[in-house]
Amino acid sequence: MTTALDLSAAPGSAAQRPGGAVAAVLTLTWASLVSFVREPMAFVMGLLYPLFMLILFNAVFPGEMNGGITFGEYMLPAMMTMGVLMTCMQILAISVAAERESGELKRLAVLPVPAWAYVAAKCLANIVLSVLNIVVLIGVGGLVLGLSLPIRAASWGLAALTLVLTIGACTALGLAIGRCCPSSRAASGILTPVIIILQFVSGLFLPLSQLPAWMVHGFSVLPVRWSAELMREAFLPASAAVAEPTGGWETGKGLAVVAAWLVGGVVAAVVITRRDTVDR
Repeated sequence: MTTALDLSAAPGSAAQRPGGAVAAVLTLTWASLVSFVREPMAFVMGLLYPLFMLILFNAVFPGEMNGGITFGEYMLPAMMTMGVLMTCMQILAISVAAERESGELKRLAVLPVPAWAYVAAKCLANIVLSVLNIVVLIGVGGLVLGLSLPIRAASWGLAALTLVLTIGACTALGLAIGRCCPSSRAASGILTPVIIILQFVSGLFLPLSQLPAWMVHGFSVLPVRWSAELMREAFLPASAAVAEPTGGWETGKGLAVVAAWLVGGVVAAVVITRRDTVDR
């Protein structure tokens, strides 16, 4: 999963002209998006897998859960979180590791492109893919499956804030992990089982109230668990909170944990990138 970058095709390239840094970011972003579409596994896992799981669970479990919601309505915010996690962390880490392995990062380092342009492009590409994922899930969930959607502006505001923090945290972690892995195969081998485990222990596939207490408390330090709960709070009625471990929403705590992971991820990405000599 590599990106084809060509910013130095001629003298006076985009990166050297006025506004060239912005042009470089847009070029790198476009390269990342094209690479994503051309990579079948990335496209399937990043966009189609969350949608498929939403449709599957809605069909297999048509009845109501505790709190007066259907399983499909429970799965909708969960799959939004899953889409962000897979796109912004797993697929990004594999992509960065592949670019590191192929020498793409070393070639990029000698071009007249600001060092931050690569990171900015990855962030922008992740935002575009995440928004696309969310729009598809909401569109299919609301229009095709007939799932209830929030009507209050505050709910949409909480969802937007949660997604911004989650996209930022997962992107930072994806960049850091990708820089640590010697190859794309190594990155995939590390993250695939981690993602599978997170799906079950973070309340994505099963309500947290159905999990053992040690599992709920042990994995509550992770951002996915809180991102999923915050999205459920935004999309589900107040009665659905009975399925949470405390029987209520923990908005402040959830935002704090995800924000902490965002800060920690950024610090880790900066430190690891500076210590990585592959592009020097």
